Amino acid sequence: MKLIIRILIIGSITYFLSTFLTWWTGMIISLLVCFLLPSSILNAFISGFLGVGLVWLGQAWVLDVANKSAFSKVIVQLFPVEDPILLILITGLIGGLSGGLASSTGASFRLLTRKTKKTGYYS
Repeated sequence: MKLIIRILIIGSITYFLSTFLTWWTGMIISLLVCFLLPSSILNAFISGFLGVGLVWLGQAWVLDVANKSAFSKVIVQLFPVEDPILLILITGLIGGLSGGLASSTGASFRLLTRKTKKTGYYS
């Protein structure tokens, strides 16, 4: 349940702020959300990957539909990708990886700053 909440928080804030700010806004949001909300590093990576990746995938698809794939066809000529749909999926993958790495960094920072309890006399 916490995973879904983190995905929704990261995705919604990234969606609203990415219209005003730069492309790396999702990375900062992923880092901050996973720093503030406790989770494992793998769980944080999954939430950042899905939160930012789905937003990037959706925005790339909406932009592609809005201009009738004109921009995708130009980019396909520059890169060795034959299908505009594959280009949209690669965009979502890149956004997902960057969001996942940022959120796992936030979870790692949280683990570094957390105080550990002593369990015995010698530890």
